[in-house]
Amino acid sequence: MEAHTRLRLLLDLAEEAGIAIRRVPAAGDGGDHPGGALVRLGTKEMLFLDPTAPPADQMAVVAAALRGRAEIENRYLPPELREAIEKA
Repeated sequence: MEAHTRLRLLLDLAEEAGIAIRRVPAAGDGGDHPGGALVRLGTKEMLFLDPTAPPADQMAVVAAALRGRAEIENRYLPPELREAIEKA
């Protein structure tokens, strides 16, 4: 499965889990949060992704945001997506 396809599937899962997705280029060199970051504002969660970051960095951020979520525990996911989430 191509990186862009894996990223799209992870983003779809995040949105289904109630995480809002925003694409915003990182300020500076992006070294503090390569790929993006998950932010909680009260009860709302927003995932900021840097569209200029490599897909692997963006996937790592999304996978980390999905790790441990009950919404996806009993759902079938392609093995490479499940592995990425579990290793995040």
